Amino acid sequence: MYPMMVDISKRKIVVVGGGKIATRKLQELIRCGGQPTVIAPTVSPEIREWAENSQAVLIRRGYRSGDLEGATFIFVCTDDPLINNAIRSEIGPHQFLNDTTDRSNSDFINLATLRQDDFLVAVSTFGNDPRRAKRLLHEIAEKLPKK
Repeated sequence: MYPMMVDISKRKIVVVGGGKIATRKLQELIRCGGQPTVIAPTVSPEIREWAENSQAVLIRRGYRSGDLEGATFIFVCTDDPLINNAIRSEIGPHQFLNDTTDRSNSDFINLATLRQDDFLVAVSTFGNDPRRAKRLLHEIAEKLPKK
């Protein structure tokens, strides 16, 4: 894996799913300047609110072939193996997939991050143990000087 920071504000982002994992992903995507498109028949109250505030685009239906057209980053956040397989089968050569259900299918993974003022600290276990990454990040946060 090659770590990097990407300006997502200039890229189309599609998140398929509307539950807890999708909500967590969307929160960070919006925080980082993205305006993701969410495709899901039902969504969390947070996702509904972001859509109402024009921070995300909400398509309230199930995934359909062609929904990934023009997207750079795609996040699979459903628990339906048939939908997840359909999405994976449509990924093009210039699209990056984050399959939250199976890391081995992903082109990229997210790092645990800590933001304070003008810096960012990121920790990764290469997707092997996200809880450990968060724990390490918490330990680092405790050692940082408080303003």
